[in-house]
Amino acid sequence: MSRVSVIGLGRMGRGIARRLASRGHEVWGYDVAASSYSYLKDLNNFKALGSPADAVDGDFVLLSLPGGQELLAALPHLKGFEGVIVNLTTVGLDESRKAKSLADDLGLRYITAMMEGGPANAEAGTLVLYVGGDRESYERARPLLDDMGQHIYVGSDDNAVALKLVSTMIIMANTVILAEVASALRNLGLPYDDVVKALSMGGADSAQLRSRLPLMLKGSYKELFSLELGSYVADETLKALKELGSSFTPVLVEVSEVLRAAQSYGLGRSDISEVEELYRALSRRATKTATA
Repeated sequence: MSRVSVIGLGRMGRGIARRLASRGHEVWGYDVAASSYSYLKDLNNFKALGSPADAVDGDFVLLSLPGGQELLAALPHLKGFEGVIVNLTTVGLDESRKAKSLADDLGLRYITAMMEGGPANAEAGTLVLYVGGDRESYERARPLLDDMGQHIYVGSDDNAVALKLVSTMIIMANTVILAEVASALRNLGLPYDDVVKALSMGGADSAQLRSRLPLMLKGSYKELFSLELGSYVADETLKALKELGSSFTPVLVEVSEVLRAAQSYGLGRSDISEVEELYRALSRRATKTATA
């Protein structure tokens, strides 16, 4: 098995570290927050790194960082690393290109693997990964990626990022639509499980309907994909779509504005499904205005 260093031990990084440790890999990890290590103290084959530079002795480095600035800051520490660096950090096209250019300047083997799925998928090894970059490096990393979930090689780093952005935007648009109808569904007087089952039996079925609609109906949210990250991805997706030729996107612009409004309302620290709370609050306000 491989020696793998995971740089960034947030929700996703911790799940990936657990998964790889369970598959027999020697897992090392680093995070700026010392408290992150406490979540992994029960893993026998996990060791903490003193700094990102200590990862240079391994076979693979996985970068699961908060954003592009952290990604660009981490890469210089890995100069001299002879293994494959796999960037898992959600970034837009501009930041992805800067990171790839920097990696090339540093002489690093670097591929982009954009993740779809949440912390539970990371720990279960059921992530979906859109992988772009050097084909030889991808083939070298394939056994490791197999342990993380399903993956598909899509050519360039740009392609991997664009597919991730579009996929996530579709997920968020679906979530916003579900948020708009959740109040009406709640007022049907049916058990919530029956509502979800009925809708999932027809053409309305989607992963978001099955995973996020129950959270909305019950008003109970899991830590999955924050609105802060969702708003960032929405903005980056609109930029990428325009660059790639889709310059008229009124529905997606509206979705982006809804996400931003929910975030400014103080929602979404756990997940984008909390956007339903914004609709609920606005519905109450509209009802009060109508009856005043």
